[in-house]
Amino acid sequence: MSMAYSLNISNLQHFMVLIKPSSPIRQEVLVFDFQPRNPESIEAAISLLSGNLIPGVVLQRRLKNVPRQRCWMVGPSKGNDAMEMAMEFNKSWETDLRVGFHDCRHYTNELVQHLTGEMQIVERLPRS
Repeated sequence: MSMAYSLNISNLQHFMVLIKPSSPIRQEVLVFDFQPRNPESIEAAISLLSGNLIPGVVLQRRLKNVPRQRCWMVGPSKGNDAMEMAMEFNKSWETDLRVGFHDCRHYTNELVQHLTGEMQIVERLPRS
């Protein structure tokens, strides 16, 4: 963490996309995100802080509910099946990760644009 402060990147945040089905029946929420393949590896952290590429992975998992904090509704999907659209998008996502150039912010921006048409959403989210 001290290295992050010394490199003036202490404001790193992780962004992800949640898809909530628009069904009246309560359903689980799908979460899509892009992160390092080994996020807790010291080698990965050093490589990321040095600006190097590292292997990344697109993850998909389920949550029982939408989190109550730091979660914003962007809008409805352009298509009938947002989950299928997201899975199709993920098939073409380049998984080499480089902070500031191809990371979770870029993934979130591009997936949200693919799903809703909203552009550069990460830059428009409230900061806390």
